[in-house]
Amino acid sequence: MTPAAHAAGTTLVLDAQQNYYLPTEGEGPNLNLGITASGGDAHGVSVVVDASSLAGKATMEVTGDCVSTGALKVRCDVGPLSGGESIDPFFLKPTAAAKAGDTGAIAYTATASDAPTVTGRTNVLVGGPKLVTRPYPALTGIAPGAVFERTPAFADTGAAPADKGVMLLVQDSDGVSLARAHSNCHYSDSPDVGAWCRFDTPVAPGSAYETDTPLRYTAAADTMYGYNTYVVWPVGGTAPDSFDPSDFPRTGTGAPLGLRSVAAGSGFTGSGYGTFATTQHADYQALGATVEGKVGETVSITVGVRNTGPGRMGFQWTDADNSGTFVVTPPAGTTITGAPGPGEQGDPGPLWNCTPRKAGAKSYTCDIGSTDFRPGDSVTQEFRVRIDRVVPGAQGSVRAVANPAYPNRDDDAANDTAAITVRATGSAPSSPSPSTPASPSATATAGPSGSGTGTGSGTAAGGGLAATGADGVLLRAAMAVLLVAGGTLVFRTARRSRPRSGR
Repeated sequence: MTPAAHAAGTTLVLDAQQNYYLPTEGEGPNLNLGITASGGDAHGVSVVVDASSLAGKATMEVTGDCVSTGALKVRCDVGPLSGGESIDPFFLKPTAAAKAGDTGAIAYTATASDAPTVTGRTNVLVGGPKLVTRPYPALTGIAPGAVFERTPAFADTGAAPADKGVMLLVQDSDGVSLARAHSNCHYSDSPDVGAWCRFDTPVAPGSAYETDTPLRYTAAADTMYGYNTYVVWPVGGTAPDSFDPSDFPRTGTGAPLGLRSVAAGSGFTGSGYGTFATTQHADYQALGATVEGKVGETVSITVGVRNTGPGRMGFQWTDADNSGTFVVTPPAGTTITGAPGPGEQGDPGPLWNCTPRKAGAKSYTCDIGSTDFRPGDSVTQEFRVRIDRVVPGAQGSVRAVANPAYPNRDDDAANDTAAITVRATGSAPSSPSPSTPASPSATATAGPSGSGTGTGSGTAAGGGLAATGADGVLLRAAMAVLLVAGGTLVFRTARRSRPRSGR
């Protein structure tokens, strides 16, 4: 929207969507509105939004930092403005009297103490187009590094046409690359940002379309699991909150991607999402240890699992909690001592990833608490072990176990189990006393291929651990294992932290 003429200095530019489609039931989307100071900084910036032409047809739910100034009116005080800023003023709900075909408008007036006033407008249509997508099928058996295809499809189940065409936004998990094949599509360098394409084909109510050529993806050689997803909206309508055209600097050079008509039906559920799995595998190597000391002593051992590749267990996008588990069984004649008591988990305590929650158990199952478990990464647990007596030939074990929902498809079972051996001297005391819980300490270190490290220590009431994690945040999927010993708990995790592009 073009600002009024001004002799010199800063001008304001409003960026408002052309159309707002209000459903006849439920609630409409958040309004997309942006304001930019061009030619310099602006001060005392404020935007008044007036939707009073929809009186009797809609009600307003004010959001963001805006305040209501009357029926269907808000004021958004921006203050000093350097560059651009997004405003999230409200969303609308239809009244019982609203019917498909009703129209109105949302008017904007932006002012500043040192820039000319500008105005803008968004047209409102009740019962506009409603574009719903078709889910992608789940794909399996993709060879490492192979190409696979996806075909987006959508239908207009609303009461009005998308007469100016539609927009398509494609987003994917890490570990795949999308071919930059079409001149009407704009591509990002990051898969999770993806690509967007514009189609000028009018879409009538009741019609359905799919792309006339599939999108082509290449899976990275180490990729084991991932997803593809997409959304569609009318040209000029409300875009997804994550959509920013500046995130897509590359334009395709091939033939334009087009649409072809398909039969509308019940397959269009609105969830344009699908998972995929390759045939790649990850070899888990169990890491054993030796319990060495005198009878009656309490010593430390460190055990765990290493991913020796070649596959990467990368599925942070799922509801999975781990990349598998490892089961620790202490040798005969020894006892794992100490364990956090009830209520000692969570902020500011540790995320306890081993069960059971007691000392002296016959075995412990500990999470490989990372959902981005890459080749070379390891997850280890330090246990405090008391040597109670000498048992000739005694041997415990560490055994790696796959996550059944996301198996690592390990093809080398020989290294899935490692021994915990004992090298003890002396004889058992006549009445060994139990260990007394002491204040715990905790450390966290990144794995061999991790891009960063973190350390921390602390205590919690009753013997709990202080929380640690990348950037100081407890990450549910990044926590690993707890070590218990004679009242001393040591927490160690090896995980890889990876930069992620901002939106």
